[in-house]
Amino acid sequence: MATSADVASHAGLSRSTVSQVLNGREHLFSKDTIERVRASAAELGYRPSLAGRTLARGTSDIVITLLSDVTFNPRLRQLVDTITEELAGAGLTNLIRFTGAENLLEDAILGLKPYGVISLAPLSDAQSSRLQRRGVHVVTQPEQVQTGIDNAIGRLQAQHLAAGGYDVVVVVLPGAAREQRFASAREAGVHEWAAESGMTILPTLRVSPDQGGARIAVAELAGRRIGVAAYNDEIAMSVLSAALYTGMNVPEDVGIIGIDNSPVASAMTPAITTVDYDIDFSAHGIVKILTGALSDVGYDNPVRLVSDRLKVIQGDTTPR
Repeated sequence: MATSADVASHAGLSRSTVSQVLNGREHLFSKDTIERVRASAAELGYRPSLAGRTLARGTSDIVITLLSDVTFNPRLRQLVDTITEELAGAGLTNLIRFTGAENLLEDAILGLKPYGVISLAPLSDAQSSRLQRRGVHVVTQPEQVQTGIDNAIGRLQAQHLAAGGYDVVVVVLPGAAREQRFASAREAGVHEWAAESGMTILPTLRVSPDQGGARIAVAELAGRRIGVAAYNDEIAMSVLSAALYTGMNVPEDVGIIGIDNSPVASAMTPAITTVDYDIDFSAHGIVKILTGALSDVGYDNPVRLVSDRLKVIQGDTTPR
Protein backbone atom coordinates (compact mmCIF):
# COMPACT_ATOMS: atom_id res chain seq x y z
CA MET A 1 0.00 0.00 0.00
CA ALA A 2 1.35 3.41 -0.99
CA THR A 3 2.36 5.83 1.77
CA SER A 4 2.44 9.61 1.85
CA ALA A 5 6.22 9.35 1.45
CA ASP A 6 5.67 7.45 -1.82
CA VAL A 7 3.31 10.18 -3.00
CA ALA A 8 5.87 12.87 -2.12
CA SER A 9 8.61 11.08 -4.04
CA HIS A 10 6.37 10.53 -7.07
CA ALA A 11 5.18 14.16 -7.08
CA GLY A 12 8.66 15.59 -6.51
CA LEU A 13 7.48 17.45 -3.43
CA SER A 14 8.46 17.45 0.24
CA ARG A 15 6.75 15.05 2.61
CA SER A 16 5.60 18.01 4.68
CA THR A 17 3.84 19.59 1.70
CA VAL A 18 2.17 16.34 0.68
CA SER A 19 1.12 15.58 4.25
CA GLN A 20 -0.54 18.96 4.66
CA VAL A 21 -2.38 18.72 1.34
CA LEU A 22 -3.59 15.21 2.10
CA ASN A 23 -4.74 16.27 5.55
CA GLY A 24 -6.97 19.09 4.43
CA ARG A 25 -4.68 22.14 4.43
CA GLU A 26 -4.95 22.73 0.69
CA HIS A 27 -5.58 26.45 1.18
CA LEU A 28 -1.88 26.87 1.99
CA PHE A 29 -0.71 25.77 -1.46
CA SER A 30 -1.08 26.66 -5.11
CA LYS A 31 -3.54 24.93 -7.42
CA ASP A 32 -0.65 23.33 -9.33
CA THR A 33 0.82 21.81 -6.15
CA ILE A 34 -2.57 20.46 -5.08
CA GLU A 35 -3.15 18.88 -8.49
CA ARG A 36 0.31 17.25 -8.46
CA VAL A 37 -0.38 15.70 -5.06
CA ARG A 38 -3.83 14.47 -6.08
CA ALA A 39 -2.59 13.04 -9.38
CA SER A 40 0.27 11.16 -7.69
CA ALA A 41 -2.00 9.86 -4.93
CA ALA A 42 -4.53 8.62 -7.52
CA GLU A 43 -1.85 6.97 -9.68
CA LEU A 44 -0.29 5.18 -6.71
CA GLY A 45 -3.62 4.20 -5.20
CA TYR A 46 -2.89 6.04 -1.98
CA ARG A 47 -5.57 5.83 0.70
CA PRO A 48 -5.25 8.21 3.68
CA SER A 49 -5.40 6.88 7.21
CA LEU A 50 -8.60 8.02 8.85
CA ALA A 51 -6.94 7.97 12.26
CA GLY A 52 -4.04 10.02 10.97
CA ARG A 53 -6.25 12.61 9.33
CA THR A 54 -8.37 12.90 12.44
CA LEU A 55 -5.26 13.40 14.59
CA ALA A 56 -3.80 15.99 12.23
CA ARG A 57 -6.99 17.98 11.70
CA GLY A 58 -8.75 17.51 15.01
CA THR A 59 -11.84 16.24 13.18
CA SER A 60 -12.60 13.25 11.01
CA ASP A 61 -14.07 13.16 7.49
CA ILE A 62 -17.29 11.77 8.92
CA VAL A 63 -20.67 13.48 8.75
CA ILE A 64 -23.40 12.10 10.99
CA THR A 65 -26.93 12.27 9.59
CA LEU A 66 -29.49 12.05 12.37
CA LEU A 67 -32.86 10.53 11.49
CA SER A 68 -36.08 10.41 13.48
CA ASP A 69 -37.47 7.05 14.46
CA VAL A 70 -39.95 6.94 11.58
CA THR A 71 -40.59 4.44 8.81
CA PHE A 72 -37.52 4.39 6.54
CA ASN A 73 -39.51 4.67 3.32
CA PRO A 74 -38.05 4.74 -0.23
CA ARG A 75 -38.11 8.55 -0.50
CA LEU A 76 -36.32 9.04 2.82
CA ARG A 77 -33.77 6.52 1.65
CA GLN A 78 -33.42 8.44 -1.62
CA LEU A 79 -32.76 11.65 0.32
CA VAL A 80 -30.13 9.93 2.47
CA ASP A 81 -28.53 8.28 -0.58
CA THR A 82 -28.35 11.61 -2.42
CA ILE A 83 -26.85 13.36 0.60
CA THR A 84 -24.32 10.52 0.89
CA GLU A 85 -23.32 10.88 -2.77
CA GLU A 86 -22.98 14.67 -2.48
CA LEU A 87 -20.87 14.31 0.66
CA ALA A 88 -18.64 11.74 -1.04
CA GLY A 89 -18.02 14.26 -3.80
CA ALA A 90 -16.79 16.65 -1.11
CA GLY A 91 -14.50 13.98 0.38
CA LEU A 92 -16.77 13.25 3.33
CA THR A 93 -18.27 10.00 4.60
CA ASN A 94 -21.89 9.84 5.74
CA LEU A 95 -22.82 7.88 8.85
CA ILE A 96 -26.49 7.31 9.65
CA ARG A 97 -27.82 7.36 13.21
CA PHE A 98 -31.40 7.13 14.39
CA THR A 99 -32.08 9.45 17.30
CA GLY A 100 -32.99 8.03 20.64
CA ALA A 101 -31.14 8.87 23.81
CA GLU A 102 -29.17 12.10 23.97
CA ASN A 103 -26.03 10.20 24.98
CA LEU A 104 -25.89 8.69 21.47
CA LEU A 105 -25.18 12.16 20.16
CA GLU A 106 -22.51 12.73 22.77
CA ASP A 107 -20.89 9.38 22.01
CA ALA A 108 -20.77 10.28 18.32
CA ILE A 109 -19.06 13.59 19.06
CA LEU A 110 -16.51 12.21 21.50
CA GLY A 111 -15.74 9.00 19.64
CA LEU A 112 -15.83 10.03 15.99
CA LYS A 113 -15.04 13.75 16.10
CA PRO A 114 -17.31 14.38 13.10
CA TYR A 115 -16.77 17.10 10.56
CA GLY A 116 -20.47 17.82 10.66
CA VAL A 117 -23.94 16.79 11.72
CA ILE A 118 -27.00 16.87 9.46
CA SER A 119 -30.08 16.66 11.60
CA LEU A 120 -33.22 15.46 9.85
CA ALA A 121 -34.65 14.93 13.34
CA PRO A 122 -35.53 17.49 16.01
CA LEU A 123 -32.36 18.90 17.55
CA SER A 124 -32.60 21.15 20.60
CA ASP A 125 -30.87 24.52 20.73
CA ALA A 126 -28.71 23.20 23.56
CA GLN A 127 -27.60 20.20 21.51
CA SER A 128 -26.89 22.35 18.46
CA SER A 129 -24.85 24.83 20.51
CA ARG A 130 -22.90 22.02 22.16
CA LEU A 131 -22.00 20.61 18.76
CA GLN A 132 -20.90 23.98 17.42
CA ARG A 133 -18.75 24.65 20.48
CA ARG A 134 -16.86 21.47 19.62
CA GLY A 135 -16.19 22.79 16.12
CA VAL A 136 -18.78 20.59 14.43
CA HIS A 137 -20.55 22.01 11.36
CA VAL A 138 -24.29 21.71 11.94
CA VAL A 139 -27.22 21.78 9.52
CA THR A 140 -30.55 21.35 11.21
CA GLN A 141 -34.14 21.85 10.16
CA PRO A 142 -36.18 23.63 12.82
CA GLU A 143 -39.42 21.97 13.85
CA GLN A 144 -41.44 24.89 12.50
CA VAL A 145 -39.91 24.43 9.06
CA GLN A 146 -40.86 20.75 8.88
CA THR A 147 -44.34 21.65 10.12
CA GLY A 148 -44.69 24.32 7.43
CA ILE A 149 -43.64 21.92 4.68
CA ASP A 150 -46.02 19.18 5.84
CA ASN A 151 -48.81 21.73 6.11
CA ALA A 152 -48.19 22.79 2.51
CA ILE A 153 -48.30 19.15 1.39
CA GLY A 154 -51.69 18.66 3.07
CA ARG A 155 -53.08 21.83 1.50
CA LEU A 156 -51.97 20.66 -1.95
CA GLN A 157 -53.74 17.33 -1.41
CA ALA A 158 -57.00 19.06 -0.51
CA GLN A 159 -56.68 21.44 -3.44
CA HIS A 160 -56.23 18.56 -5.87
CA LEU A 161 -59.20 16.65 -4.49
CA ALA A 162 -61.40 19.73 -4.77
CA ALA A 163 -60.28 20.23 -8.38
CA GLY A 164 -61.35 16.62 -9.01
CA GLY A 165 -64.90 17.47 -7.99
CA TYR A 166 -64.92 16.06 -4.45
CA ASP A 167 -66.72 18.30 -1.97
CA VAL A 168 -66.23 15.92 0.96
CA VAL A 169 -62.74 15.15 2.25
CA VAL A 170 -61.28 12.82 4.87
CA VAL A 171 -57.71 12.42 6.10
CA VAL A 172 -56.46 8.88 6.66
CA LEU A 173 -53.46 8.46 8.94
CA PRO A 174 -51.45 5.52 10.29
CA GLY A 175 -52.05 4.44 13.85
CA ALA A 176 -48.34 4.38 14.74
CA ALA A 177 -47.42 7.10 17.23
CA ARG A 178 -43.94 7.54 15.74
CA GLU A 179 -45.42 8.99 12.53
CA GLN A 180 -47.27 11.80 14.32
CA ARG A 181 -44.46 14.32 13.86
CA PHE A 182 -45.44 14.59 10.20
CA ALA A 183 -49.06 13.45 10.40
CA SER A 184 -50.49 16.30 12.47
CA ALA A 185 -49.24 19.07 10.19
CA ARG A 186 -50.37 17.26 7.04
CA GLU A 187 -53.80 16.72 8.55
CA ALA A 188 -53.99 20.40 9.54
CA GLY A 189 -53.05 21.48 6.01
CA VAL A 190 -55.86 19.40 4.49
CA HIS A 191 -58.40 20.73 6.98
CA GLU A 192 -57.32 24.35 6.58
CA TRP A 193 -57.58 24.36 2.78
CA ALA A 194 -60.84 22.38 2.82
CA ALA A 195 -62.43 24.75 5.34
CA GLU A 196 -61.34 27.82 3.36
CA SER A 197 -62.87 26.28 0.22
CA GLY A 198 -66.16 25.18 1.76
CA MET A 199 -65.54 21.44 1.61
CA THR A 200 -67.18 19.12 4.11
CA ILE A 201 -64.54 17.64 6.44
CA LEU A 202 -65.12 14.21 7.94
CA PRO A 203 -63.40 13.05 11.14
CA THR A 204 -59.90 11.72 10.53
CA LEU A 205 -59.57 7.96 10.16
CA ARG A 206 -56.64 5.93 11.45
CA VAL A 207 -55.62 2.72 9.73
CA SER A 208 -54.18 -0.07 11.83
CA PRO A 209 -51.61 -2.43 10.30
CA ASP A 210 -53.75 -5.43 11.26
CA GLN A 211 -55.38 -7.47 8.51
CA GLY A 212 -58.68 -5.85 7.68
CA GLY A 213 -57.79 -2.59 9.44
CA ALA A 214 -58.13 -0.52 6.27
CA ARG A 215 -61.40 -2.26 5.36
CA ILE A 216 -62.93 -1.25 8.66
CA ALA A 217 -61.91 2.37 8.08
CA VAL A 218 -63.04 2.46 4.46
CA ALA A 219 -66.42 0.94 5.36
CA GLU A 220 -67.20 4.26 7.07
CA LEU A 221 -66.83 6.07 3.74
CA ALA A 222 -69.49 4.14 1.83
CA GLY A 223 -72.55 5.93 0.52
CA ARG A 224 -71.06 9.25 -0.53
CA ARG A 225 -68.59 10.62 -3.08
CA ILE A 226 -65.48 11.46 -1.11
CA GLY A 227 -61.85 12.49 -1.51
CA VAL A 228 -59.22 10.78 0.63
CA ALA A 229 -56.01 12.56 1.63
CA ALA A 230 -53.72 9.73 2.72
CA TYR A 231 -50.71 10.23 5.00
CA ASN A 232 -48.40 8.62 2.44
CA ASP A 233 -48.46 6.23 -0.51
CA GLU A 234 -48.48 3.15 1.71
CA ILE A 235 -51.64 4.34 3.47
CA ALA A 236 -53.10 5.27 0.09
CA MET A 237 -52.39 1.74 -1.12
CA SER A 238 -54.20 0.29 1.90
CA VAL A 239 -57.22 2.52 1.30
CA LEU A 240 -57.26 1.69 -2.40
CA SER A 241 -57.11 -2.05 -1.80
CA ALA A 242 -59.87 -1.86 0.81
CA ALA A 243 -62.07 0.31 -1.41
CA LEU A 244 -61.77 -2.08 -4.34
CA TYR A 245 -62.37 -5.08 -2.05
CA THR A 246 -65.59 -3.56 -0.75
CA GLY A 247 -66.86 -2.78 -4.26
CA MET A 248 -66.30 0.98 -4.33
CA ASN A 249 -65.44 2.56 -7.66
CA VAL A 250 -62.17 4.50 -7.88
CA PRO A 251 -62.11 7.40 -8.65
CA GLU A 252 -65.87 7.72 -9.21
CA ASP A 253 -66.96 6.94 -5.63
CA VAL A 254 -63.71 7.65 -3.84
CA GLY A 255 -60.66 9.63 -4.93
CA ILE A 256 -57.32 8.94 -3.28
CA ILE A 257 -54.13 10.97 -3.16
CA GLY A 258 -50.98 9.91 -1.32
CA ILE A 259 -47.61 11.51 -0.62
CA ASP A 260 -44.02 10.57 -1.59
CA ASN A 261 -44.26 9.57 -5.28
CA SER A 262 -42.88 6.21 -4.20
CA PRO A 263 -42.52 3.13 -6.45
CA VAL A 264 -45.64 1.60 -4.93
CA ALA A 265 -47.73 4.53 -6.20
CA SER A 266 -46.95 3.90 -9.87
CA ALA A 267 -46.86 0.10 -9.48
CA MET A 268 -50.43 -0.18 -8.23
CA THR A 269 -53.36 -0.84 -10.54
CA PRO A 270 -54.90 1.67 -10.69
CA ALA A 271 -51.85 3.89 -10.21
CA ILE A 272 -52.06 6.12 -7.15
CA THR A 273 -52.13 9.90 -7.51
CA THR A 274 -49.45 11.30 -5.20
CA VAL A 275 -47.55 14.41 -4.12
CA ASP A 276 -43.89 14.63 -5.11
CA TYR A 277 -41.15 16.80 -3.62
CA ASP A 278 -37.71 17.67 -4.98
CA ILE A 279 -35.29 15.33 -3.20
CA ASP A 280 -32.23 16.43 -5.19
CA PHE A 281 -32.85 20.11 -4.44
CA SER A 282 -33.11 19.48 -0.70
CA ALA A 283 -30.06 17.20 -0.55
CA HIS A 284 -27.94 19.58 -2.64
CA GLY A 285 -28.82 22.55 -0.43
CA ILE A 286 -28.12 20.63 2.78
CA VAL A 287 -24.63 19.59 1.68
CA LYS A 288 -23.75 23.01 0.26
CA ILE A 289 -24.66 24.70 3.55
CA LEU A 290 -22.74 22.09 5.56
CA THR A 291 -19.54 22.51 3.54
CA GLY A 292 -19.78 26.30 3.42
CA ALA A 293 -20.25 26.34 -0.35
CA LEU A 294 -23.59 28.06 0.11
CA SER A 295 -24.65 30.47 2.81
CA ASP A 296 -27.92 29.62 4.51
CA VAL A 297 -28.87 33.28 4.10
CA GLY A 298 -30.33 32.31 0.72
CA TYR A 299 -32.54 29.87 2.59
CA ASP A 300 -34.29 32.46 4.73
CA ASN A 301 -37.67 31.03 3.65
CA PRO A 302 -37.02 27.27 3.42
CA VAL A 303 -40.72 26.42 3.62
CA ARG A 304 -41.41 28.43 0.46
CA LEU A 305 -38.36 27.01 -1.31
CA VAL A 306 -39.56 23.45 -0.74
CA SER A 307 -43.31 24.01 -1.09
CA ASP A 308 -42.85 25.82 -4.42
CA ARG A 309 -41.32 22.59 -5.73
CA LEU A 310 -44.17 20.34 -4.63
CA LYS A 311 -46.20 18.86 -7.44
CA VAL A 312 -49.02 16.39 -7.94
CA ILE A 313 -48.15 13.27 -9.92
CA GLN A 314 -51.42 12.32 -11.56
CA GLY A 315 -52.44 8.70 -11.30
CA ASP A 316 -55.73 6.88 -11.81
CA THR A 317 -57.13 7.27 -8.28
CA THR A 318 -58.33 10.83 -8.94
CA PRO A 319 -60.00 12.22 -12.10
CA ARG A 320 -57.65 13.30 -14.82
